Amino acid sequence: MKAAIVRQAGVVEIDDVPRPPIGEGEVLVHIRAAGLNRADVLVRDGRFAEQPPFPIILGVEGAGDVAAVGSAVTNVEVGQRVVLLPMLGCGACDACRSDVDSRCRELKFLGEHTDGTYAEYLAVPARNAVPAPESLTYVELAASLLAYLTAWHMLVTRGGLQSGETALVVGAGSGVGTAAVQLAGALGARVIATTGTDDKQDLLRGIGADEVVNYRKEPGFGAAVRSLTDGRGVDLVHNSAGGATIQESIRALRPGGRLIGMGSHSGPHAGIDLYSLYRHEIDFRGAHAGDLREVPDVLAWLAAGKVRPVVDSVFPLADLVRAQKRLVSPDRFGKVVLTID
Repeated sequence: MKAAIVRQAGVVEIDDVPRPPIGEGEVLVHIRAAGLNRADVLVRDGRFAEQPPFPIILGVEGAGDVAAVGSAVTNVEVGQRVVLLPMLGCGACDACRSDVDSRCRELKFLGEHTDGTYAEYLAVPARNAVPAPESLTYVELAASLLAYLTAWHMLVTRGGLQSGETALVVGAGSGVGTAAVQLAGALGARVIATTGTDDKQDLLRGIGADEVVNYRKEPGFGAAVRSLTDGRGVDLVHNSAGGATIQESIRALRPGGRLIGMGSHSGPHAGIDLYSLYRHEIDFRGAHAGDLREVPDVLAWLAAGKVRPVVDSVFPLADLVRAQKRLVSPDRFGKVVLTID
């Protein structure tokens, strides 16, 4: 089968590799589309925080058809359309038994710790092959589950966002960011978004942002956000950018507000004024992807059209190099997706 494999740091090749075998509790998925993720680039370059050994097939997100099932599989059947849940828990801890994947201490991800979705076929545990809504295309499925699951986990599960509150989405032009803008609006919140280009301002308003702040023009975006809330500050910040944006996110919050953080694209370390955290009783909560228990709600919202995947561009697997360049382009808006035929 064809796959995008990294054998040495910085070099990805489209090559023929053996089709993976499956165990009794596994499913072989014929991948039709794979969503690109910034982690793919970090793994490719040998810079991922939990860097796996090479060789590895890239790709965290994907969707396709069931090609074969192990003898113990009961949740899907051959020919069924599925979207892949990328989290691979230990299966034995209390968190895994409760479908709270994010709290498994041994949690791993497709494409980050094991071979991933940039391939014609992929073997996964049966729980990771989730029956897909018929209303979504393979491209939309590959672009949506992880992004919207992460946004749901941050806004709903970890953040407790309520109708009538005001939410700030930092780094709103990314896949997770565009998901968070739509989801926060659909939950009944007023949504303020940050972006680094003027071109994205209208795009963000088009998917539900009520106000947009250009952080390149307003590097102290916390003050700009407070001015949009009559000096009060927002109730919740959804931050998937990390590092350089954390302190301004704290400044943007009302006293007692919640900062939900996941991701470190602007750096894994943050200089925080602890006094600003303590004095205003800011609640800083970490988040990590999402949980299997949240998947039914997320897919139901997607299937009903309450939120819609934002796809920036689509490339064939053979154009992976161009696709990954687009992924890190500053004018990208939403998800980049590979089609795999």
